[in-house]
Amino acid sequence: MDVNLIYVKTASGEEAVRQRTRVVQRNTRMVLILVDGTSTVADLCQKTGNAQLVEAALQDLERDGLIAPKLEQDSVWEQSRKLAEEIKAAAVTRLSREIPKEAPLVTPQVVSAQGPEPFSIAPASMAPFSTFGGKMPQSMAPFSTFGDAPPAPQPVAPPAPPPKPEKTGWLAGLLAGLRKRDDSTTVAPIQRGGDKTYISLPLAVALGVTGIVVLLVLLFLLYPYDSHKPQIEATLSRLAGQPLRIASVQAELTPKPGIIVASVTSGDGGDIHAARVRLVPEIFSLLGSNPVFSLVEIDGARLSAKALAAVPKGLAEAFGGSAAVSVKGVRFNELTVDFIGLPVSNLQSEIRPDDKGSLGPLAFHSADRSLKASLKAQPGGFVVDIEALAWQPAAESRFRFDSLQGQLVWDGRQAVVRSLDARIFDGAILGTLTFDLQSGQPGIAGDLSIKHMNVQRLADGLGFGRQYEGELAGSLRFGARAANWATLLPSATGEGTFAMSRGALGGFDLVEAVRRGRTPVRGGTTRYEQLGGNLKITPETIRFSELSLSSGLLRAGGTIDLSRDASLSGRFDVEMRGSANVVRMPVSVSGDLKTPVLQGGR
Repeated sequence: MDVNLIYVKTASGEEAVRQRTRVVQRNTRMVLILVDGTSTVADLCQKTGNAQLVEAALQDLERDGLIAPKLEQDSVWEQSRKLAEEIKAAAVTRLSREIPKEAPLVTPQVVSAQGPEPFSIAPASMAPFSTFGGKMPQSMAPFSTFGDAPPAPQPVAPPAPPPKPEKTGWLAGLLAGLRKRDDSTTVAPIQRGGDKTYISLPLAVALGVTGIVVLLVLLFLLYPYDSHKPQIEATLSRLAGQPLRIASVQAELTPKPGIIVASVTSGDGGDIHAARVRLVPEIFSLLGSNPVFSLVEIDGARLSAKALAAVPKGLAEAFGGSAAVSVKGVRFNELTVDFIGLPVSNLQSEIRPDDKGSLGPLAFHSADRSLKASLKAQPGGFVVDIEALAWQPAAESRFRFDSLQGQLVWDGRQAVVRSLDARIFDGAILGTLTFDLQSGQPGIAGDLSIKHMNVQRLADGLGFGRQYEGELAGSLRFGARAANWATLLPSATGEGTFAMSRGALGGFDLVEAVRRGRTPVRGGTTRYEQLGGNLKITPETIRFSELSLSSGLLRAGGTIDLSRDASLSGRFDVEMRGSANVVRMPVSVSGDLKTPVLQGGR
């Protein structure tokens, strides 16, 4: 629809406005009333605020003949109607000036004998003022009629002075009342907007809520949390079971609103250290006397075995609500547990009570979940069930456990690993290990058995290369004590037995050494079916004694010493059986494990 089109009411439309029952639809009637002959379609849409409604109503009204588009030039009918209205208005104005208020509207006249009664050409609206059978009033002279004889000329009256507004005639007052009554049927145009600002109820509620949220955020950020440092230190100390100190307390909004406690350390700075503790509160609980924290997040913490033993009790108190604060969950990130100087790093944990509020075993795991540990408290310490798959103790370590199972028991003085079952280098290490600390010196003791271990992978892991082959089995009892963990294994002592099968000694060519005699031999390989003996570990050397090697017609025995710097010394007693004779010769061993040197003697 053309938005610049202007509609006017037809005679039927004017009648429909006066008769309320003719247009029943409320919206259609409202649009009909708004059509005034000057407003465009766009104006009507703006007044109602609903363009679709206006266009539909205009189409219905035009179809029913109640409105019509306004032409550029008025039609003949419209011009006649306007002329009649102008004549009516002029006549009313003149009558209101000339007829006194007290005078009757029409004075009866005697019918003139001069001819037939005059015929009036005044509009239909002037019919009440035409006379039959008498003379017309003087004021109606301009609208005289024609007959047999013209009327006598009348003297021209002087023009009347302009009437004062307050002294209008009774007829003008009557017509004004009629016009006011007709105007009462119209509806005032609908106005949208205006100078007055209007805020809807939902918008007011949204603004109010936003203001409250902003106020709470400012209060949360600007609150002087440092003033509560003594109370926070006292609460953390009670939960940890030892005095703690904190550096500062502040608030942060991202990634989630929380209270940040920086640098938490124990009184002596040894048992407990946490780079940051993040408290995530339930906001409205801070207004009460017993704050509730949905999560306590501990980052970069380092706990000793003693401090770890106190964790279950402290968490049970925090979860149970018996403390000054209530906690619903605790999360450890990058936790390091220090067992008497032997650290286990990069542990994670999220601890929450069960539905009944009880605290079960504490579950820890490495970042890649290759190591899992379940901790249960016991009097004086704790018990940890250990399970690992594809676990590497450290990123730079050469040892990678295919699987590991065991149970670690801490009694406050020492850590004992029981039921150890470690799968590594295609074999298994079974037994027990004990770690302790006496007079500041760490100690270790073990009783281990080895089964089906790949000698080549073991030697490579120990840094001796891949020139040795076979399958290793044996047993070992050992112990060590030193000033620190780095020097503990080099100071170990112990003894055991070993047996290797179906392998090769790279660099040891016993047959070539026998053939050359006193000429040194480097390189070569001696394959064997069985190789066994005893071993004894001292801080200086590892002695392989009572060696027994068999490989077809080759037999050898002897003693080899391996020093801490991997140098070799000792000899083999070699026996080679032929079809007719037996050759026996001692062969000395020197060099190192990577490049041994053999030399025969007589």
